[in-house]
Amino acid sequence: MVPQEEIERFLLGEDDEKYIVSLEYDYKTSKIYKVIQDPVKGKMLRPDTFIPFAWVGDLKGKNFYKNDKHAQKRAMSENGILIEKLEDHGDERLQQGLTYLVKTTKTYSNLINFFKGGGLDPWGRDNSDVITILSLIPIKYILLGLGSNHVF
Repeated sequence: MVPQEEIERFLLGEDDEKYIVSLEYDYKTSKIYKVIQDPVKGKMLRPDTFIPFAWVGDLKGKNFYKNDKHAQKRAMSENGILIEKLEDHGDERLQQGLTYLVKTTKTYSNLINFFKGGGLDPWGRDNSDVITILSLIPIKYILLGLGSNHVF
């Protein structure tokens, strides 16, 4: 059983790193940047690693890669895709939900291309019940707002 304090920290988004106001993604370098608004040091950008991922449910009936497992495995290899089954602890609601974490060792574009190559738009209305993926804002937009106080 997970302690109540741990659940609360997870739900409230507790993090030892303070003053993070935004996260931005740089498509050119495939890095994530934390935008820090420190009350003493001002605005800063701090690079960090990022593993692109999506939560995915059962894709049966979606004709994913035309139901061709070999084509799907080939696309997984090309796009650096790893699929992890999430723990459901026997909970029926969790078993009916998004039960897989699909990650890539490559770029966010590779993750998107994996789904699109299989005929699924990750943001399409027809797929919203089986794929949840984050939209990333390119770093160039945040750089415009930082002015001359940014730190790399």
